[in-house]
Amino acid sequence: MRWPAAAALGLCAAQNAGSFLLMRYSKLEHADYSDMVAVLVAEGIKLAISTAAYAVECGGLPGMARSLRGDLVERRAEWMRLGVPALMYTAQNFLLFVGAANLDASAQQLAYQTKILFTALFARTLLGTRLGSAQWLSMLLLVLGVLCVQGAFDAAPSGGGGRSGGGHGLR
Repeated sequence: MRWPAAAALGLCAAQNAGSFLLMRYSKLEHADYSDMVAVLVAEGIKLAISTAAYAVECGGLPGMARSLRGDLVERRAEWMRLGVPALMYTAQNFLLFVGAANLDASAQQLAYQTKILFTALFARTLLGTRLGSAQWLSMLLLVLGVLCVQGAFDAAPSGGGGRSGGGHGLR
């Protein structure tokens, strides 16, 4: 792996872990904000960044507008099918804020990782996307990792480590 790819992977991993820790800290220490507003602002920021990147790729705003208009007309059914997982993804992001206030950081991260699995399953069933053998292997490893961590929660002594709920990651 070349260094730019490794650096991008490292930055993504750091951002992913850091966002959960920051979300958890903000919910436990400063819970005076609306979860829905936080999710909508985050989704709006992602929309603005991806729109700007697509505009650059299309050679500017007029090219992007032409491309989107043509794509919406030619592939209307595909856009509708993409809307279902997108709405589910947004709902799951909202529920992550609820989890941040009620779960340990490790249990919350575990729950988040299942989003990858559900995204792959939705892509397969709703969009007919074909996953390669390496992708199915990575899904299997993800499931095994989730099961291993869940097994560690189940094996933890009840009431230990400042948790309530029998060691299942509830705070």
